[in-house]
Amino acid sequence: MRFDAVAFDLDGTLYPSYRLYARAFPRMMGKARYLEAFNEARARLRARSQEPPGRGTDDSSGVAAGAAFRSLEAEIVAGRLGIGVAEAAGLIDRDFYRGVEELFSRIRPFRGLEAALDRIAGAGLRLALLSDLPPWRKLELLGLSDRFEFALCSEDFGFLKPAKEPFDELATRLGLEPERILYVGNSPSIDVAGAKAAGMSAAIVSLRRVEGAELSFYDWRKLAAFATS
Repeated sequence: MRFDAVAFDLDGTLYPSYRLYARAFPRMMGKARYLEAFNEARARLRARSQEPPGRGTDDSSGVAAGAAFRSLEAEIVAGRLGIGVAEAAGLIDRDFYRGVEELFSRIRPFRGLEAALDRIAGAGLRLALLSDLPPWRKLELLGLSDRFEFALCSEDFGFLKPAKEPFDELATRLGLEPERILYVGNSPSIDVAGAKAAGMSAAIVSLRRVEGAELSFYDWRKLAAFATS
């Protein structure tokens, strides 16, 4: 068997993104400027994470790195909106962290996902998760919290995918060489590029073939067959 573990992104990978967008739309109506500010902050932080030495938000790690990341995120949003940093942090937490999690009460995973996880785990492969946003409450509401050995949030390490550091931490937690890990996501530029740069194989949820990914799939049986072959 070519892999010892399969790790997953969460948003847009374990469930269809459109279901979340449909539920979030009424809440975000009239907040276009605020949404643009948050998206700009994430884009700037993602670009910062790909800079050479001195990358990331600071030289700290663990809890300190996560706090520094979220502080910088709030500073960027505050500057864009002309409000205080504490107010921006509160808005982000309300609308993009806890607020988004609340929307998951009626969102269901992709059809076939759980059967695929059963088949992969049944073949002796380990399952893990790496997401750019906090995954734990979302997994509970999706009914998937007991499916994964552990779940990581890249923010907690001061970076966003496709930075190499979150993928390195994933491999370290699994205690495996990167080439023994298959990473599954839904973004060519974030998930596939990040996994490949870290030395992992990549699979992507897509109706079309994506260059660089070892597997492009929409039928979860194909992922299970590929991972366990």
